[in-house]
Amino acid sequence: MTTFQTIVLVVGACLLLLGGFSGIAIFIRALKISDKFGDETNVGSLWGLFMLGIAAGLLLTWWALRTTGG
Repeated sequence: MTTFQTIVLVVGACLLLLGGFSGIAIFIRALKISDKFGDETNVGSLWGLFMLGIAAGLLLTWWALRTTGG
C-alpha cells in the first residue's frame, strides 16, 4: 500500500467516524421528547454530516482498498 493509499484510507475512516458520530447525535436527539416545535437547531447540519460522512467515507475506503491489488 502506497503512502497516498494510506492517506486516502485514513481520511475515509475519519469521515466514517464523523458520519457515525453525527448519526448517534441524530439518534440521541430523536430519543429526547421535546414538546417545543421549532427547536430544530443544527439538525440539517447533522443530517448533512451524516450523509456526506458515510457516503464519502465508504467511497474513499473502498477506493483505497480496491487499488491495493490484493
